[in-house]
Amino acid sequence: MRYSGSKAKIAKYIIPFIIKELKPGNAYIEPFVGGCNVLDKIDWGWKIGWDLNHYVISMWNWIKAVNCNSFPKHISEEDYYAMKELSKKDLCDKNKYPRHLIGYVGNACSYGSAWFNGYAHYNKRKKEDHILEAWNGLDKQIKNFKNLKQTCFVPGSYERALYWANLYTNVGKQGAVVYCDPPYQNTKGYKNGDFDHDKFWELVRHYSKLGVKIFISEYNAPDDFKCIWSMEKKDGMGTTTFGCKQNTKIEKLFVYNDQN
Repeated sequence: MRYSGSKAKIAKYIIPFIIKELKPGNAYIEPFVGGCNVLDKIDWGWKIGWDLNHYVISMWNWIKAVNCNSFPKHISEEDYYAMKELSKKDLCDKNKYPRHLIGYVGNACSYGSAWFNGYAHYNKRKKEDHILEAWNGLDKQIKNFKNLKQTCFVPGSYERALYWANLYTNVGKQGAVVYCDPPYQNTKGYKNGDFDHDKFWELVRHYSKLGVKIFISEYNAPDDFKCIWSMEKKDGMGTTTFGCKQNTKIEKLFVYNDQN
């Protein structure tokens, strides 16, 4: 699914590191599941996608129960902005604008695929229908989604996801492997406002010391985290803080250094 900060283009490089750590009985957990562009490609039986954006989680649970064909292939600008206003108030209209539809429209029908970042107009000059392209992309993703019916989608904070990963590891003894794709520092935030990066790294550090294997995507990390993979890329149009200007960055994958 089109999603601000999506890892769809680099998932194939990240996944081998994750798969290598998964052992029989482990849970695979993504605390920032978003558009599921890594989770959908992980061929594992016990997968859990968490996200603080409950609209997005409602969308994935709807897709799991039904499919994406129930979403319209076109959304009017009027409907788009009506749903945006509902999302600002954390509301929905069960009959006209249900939560799962708001979750879909908020990203897939937005400029740069960032949460209600502006209506994605049809580009007459290039004859590009971005909303239809997003629908087709999601349809293809669902058809290739690994173990969709066995995947759990949970609304909640990354803090709670990490807490449960620790329970699986140190209480249940099943173990857990976690992949975090948080809002990047110095880029646009997501639906839920400011993100406390210091708190995030401290919690990852804490649970890593307790034995939870955690991978983190970011451009930079504190000194006690080790970069295990990197690749040059450009900012997505929905994530850059510099308007339409895209800047070259180095995408990196980190682990806590004491894990190695």
